[in-house]
Amino acid sequence: MPAGRGDAGDNSRMATDWPDEYGVGADCFDDDEHARWLERWTSPCPDGRPQRVATCLGYREREAGRVQLRVALRGSEGVCDAIVEEDEENVVVRLLVCCDENSFEEDEDHEYVNCPIHVYLQKPLGDRSVIDVETDRPVPLFVPNRL
Repeated sequence: MPAGRGDAGDNSRMATDWPDEYGVGADCFDDDEHARWLERWTSPCPDGRPQRVATCLGYREREAGRVQLRVALRGSEGVCDAIVEEDEENVVVRLLVCCDENSFEEDEDHEYVNCPIHVYLQKPLGDRSVIDVETDRPVPLFVPNRL
């Protein structure tokens, strides 16, 4: 499970919602844990552009160990980083998208395109679940429409 996620049975500490530099919350219990979360789940845009966090729309294993993730992109956006962490039960992902400053304006109409991004795993996906860090929920299997 992602860093910063408390054990479900541990009610002795109270979580604080810490924003990362993208304005998205990280469930952490102290400054050190928050710093570890940021180190684990963030990376700067290589072009120095602003970033937003994108929800993973779907996944499918294209071949053993190569997973296609789906993300909604608009205009001049691109995926800066697909951060992946694996264990025996889950493949946890976080998608960072580089964007323009005006991408954060809520009153502007944006057209999105469902785009693929490929990630390589240490071993085949098998029966493991793909989990989105932002939603902490399983990502649905993407099945393309065949005409």
